Amino acid sequence: MPNGQDQRLRIYEVEERLRMRPFFIKHRATDKHFYMDFHAHPGYEIYIFQQGSGNFLIEDRIFPLAGGDILLISEFESHKSAPSLGVDCSRSVVNFLPELLLPQAAPPFLELFHTGSDWTRRHLRVSGETLVKINALLTRMEEENRKRADFFEIGCSLCLNELLLEIARLIRSQASEGASPIPRSSVNSRVEQVIRYLSERYSEPIKLKQLAEMIYVSPYYLCHLFKETTGVTISEYLIYTRIRQSKRELALTEYSIAEIASRVGFNTLAHFGQTFKMLEGMTPRDYRKQMSRR
Repeated sequence: MPNGQDQRLRIYEVEERLRMRPFFIKHRATDKHFYMDFHAHPGYEIYIFQQGSGNFLIEDRIFPLAGGDILLISEFESHKSAPSLGVDCSRSVVNFLPELLLPQAAPPFLELFHTGSDWTRRHLRVSGETLVKINALLTRMEEENRKRADFFEIGCSLCLNELLLEIARLIRSQASEGASPIPRSSVNSRVEQVIRYLSERYSEPIKLKQLAEMIYVSPYYLCHLFKETTGVTISEYLIYTRIRQSKRELALTEYSIAEIASRVGFNTLAHFGQTFKMLEGMTPRDYRKQMSRR
């Protein structure tokens, strides 16, 4: 697991920038060894994978990544990228709050980020002139955000609305033309089965041997497959899932902290508190207080 403080700084960077201004963009960031843990944040995210290969995880779903892929992530959804190690990967990320959208455009545009029963609508693969047009919009947004000339926030808003209009039309045209879903041959179905099992049974005691037997492989091979596919170990994924659920319960329920610790699968309150603070940078009690002020 990477340094917890570095991870929190990356996540809080998004949160703090969105608090100061309802828009953040990073265009064509390239890194051969980029790593990001599971995280969730306020606002919506448009993730454009420019170059490389790997996987992207949203909640308990795995999406294969190739150059030209676009993923739409809704607010507070847990997600992470898992680019192929040692391969040059380039990505663009746009984070925004709904207030940046035109009033008449907000309802249909935000609907793009909600799944219903069809996750494929939130994973697009574009190329050619369409990708050129999208990158031109991203470049304009980046320049507006960097130069901050007069009315630059309006400029960012106009570009963002135009980008979402382009994405909405792509989704609509694919649906009307019966476009084939993006091939999932690179996604290991057995790892996805384990992820869904952990996401549903996170509060229970879980043994590696039990998981391996479920998909008919050895424990060693399962650990290798899981880390290769997701970029994290099984134990790390389970911890992230438990902490993610505990944050929801701290924010939305009146259960005591001890009850929440037990409900999400921690054997002791002390272990829960230590793990929560390591990942979130604050105690469960402080997190609940922070959320109650919003």
